[in-house]
Amino acid sequence: MPRRFIVFDKSQNIKPVVKFINVEKKYFLTAAILVLVGVLGIIYGIITGEIIRIWQVYLVNFLFFSGISMAGIVFAAILNLTNAKWGRPIKRIAEGLAVFLPVSFILFLIIYFGRETIFSWITEPVHEKEAWLNFPFMFSRNIICLSGLYFVSIWFLYNSVRPDIGFLSENNIPLLNDRSSLLIKNWKGIETEVNKSENNKTVLSTVVLLAYCLVFTLLAFDLVMSLDPHWYSTLFGVYFFIGNLYLGLAVIAVLSIIISTKLKLTECITTKIFHDLGKLLFAFCILTADFFYSQFLVIWYGNMPEETEYIILRIKQAPWENLSWIVLIVCFVLPFLILIFRKVKVKPVPFFIISCIVIIGMWFERFLLVAPALWHEEIFPFGIIEISITLGFFGLFFIVTGYGFSLFPIIPITDPMLKVRNFTNN
Repeated sequence: MPRRFIVFDKSQNIKPVVKFINVEKKYFLTAAILVLVGVLGIIYGIITGEIIRIWQVYLVNFLFFSGISMAGIVFAAILNLTNAKWGRPIKRIAEGLAVFLPVSFILFLIIYFGRETIFSWITEPVHEKEAWLNFPFMFSRNIICLSGLYFVSIWFLYNSVRPDIGFLSENNIPLLNDRSSLLIKNWKGIETEVNKSENNKTVLSTVVLLAYCLVFTLLAFDLVMSLDPHWYSTLFGVYFFIGNLYLGLAVIAVLSIIISTKLKLTECITTKIFHDLGKLLFAFCILTADFFYSQFLVIWYGNMPEETEYIILRIKQAPWENLSWIVLIVCFVLPFLILIFRKVKVKPVPFFIISCIVIIGMWFERFLLVAPALWHEEIFPFGIIEISITLGFFGLFFIVTGYGFSLFPIIPITDPMLKVRNFTNN
C-alpha cells in the first residue's frame, strides 16, 4: 500500500524556510578561469610530451569528482530509506551534488581517447584475463552501468525537488531560476505530488544504494585495479566505495557549513546536525581504515607475488613511500584523533578545517591508487600539469553544481520529516 503523507497543517499559519543559492557572477567567472587553466595545463602537457601525467591525473579527478556527486545522492537515499530525521535540513545540499552526474558521464566517455595510455593490457594483453580485460567489453559495460546508476540518481533528485518547486509555484513564491518551472509539468497538487514523490523515493532509494555498490565496485575493478592487470583483491571494490562515501561526507560537511553561514540558516542547520554529521564522518573514517587494514593484512601475510607487488610499490619504493605515509596520516590517523572530540564536531571552524583536510587527503589517496601503475619514474609526478588539471575539474564542478543549486530550494520544504517549517522565511 502506498504511504500517505501530510505536508502542511493548513489550520496553522506556517511559513516554510525558502532559500536559494544565488552564486554571484564573479564566482562563476573565477570558476571559468579555472577551467581555462585546466585546458592550458593539458595543452602544456601535450607540448612537453607528458601524456601519461595528463591521463593519470584526468582519471584521478574523474573518480574523485564523480565519487563526490554519487556520495551525495547515496547519503540522501540512506536518510530516506532509514526514515532518519536528523539530516533532513542538509539532505538537499547532499543530493544536489548529483547535478554533476551528466557531466561525469561525458568525462567518462573522454577516457576512450586515452585508453592505450591508461590501460597497459590493451597493447600487452593478459591472456588469462582477456575475456574480462578487453576494451570494447570493458567500455560498453561501464557505459551501460553508469547510465543506469546516473539515471536512477537523477530520477531520485527529480522526485525530491519537484514537490518543493510546485509548492512555491502554487503559493506564488518566486523561483530564482525560471527553468525550474520545467520540473513541474503536469502538476497535480501538493498533497498528491508529495505522496507520489515519497513513495517513488522509497523504491528509488533501494535501487540507488544497490546500484551504487555494484557499479562503483565495477569502476574500482575496471578503472583502478585493471591498471595493474596482474593484481587482484576481492576487498578492493568495497574499500573503494566506502572510501568514496567518507570523502562525500566531508564534502557535505564543508558545503553545509558554508551554506548555513552564508544564508543564515543556523536555526535550521544546527550544531546538533553538525555533531551528528561529525560522528558519521568519524565512523566512516574508522570503517574506511578498517577495510584498508583488512585488505593490507590479507595481502601482506598471504605473501603472493602478484598481490604483494602492488603494496610494495606504494609503501617501499620511490617516489611513493612518503606519499603513502602522508595519506595514512591525513586520511585516517589525524581525523581519528581530532574527530574523537565533541567540540571539534559542533564548532563550524574546526569541523570545516578537518573536513577540508579529509577531502585533500582523499584526493591524494585516489592519486596513490592510480598513478603508481602508470608512472614508472623516480621523480614524483606532481606539478603544474596535475595542479592545473585538478583546478580545471574543480572549476567545472563548481559551475555545474552552482547552477544546479539555483534550480531548487536548498532546504527541502515539503519533506514530511523536516522539523523546521515553523521558521520564517527571511
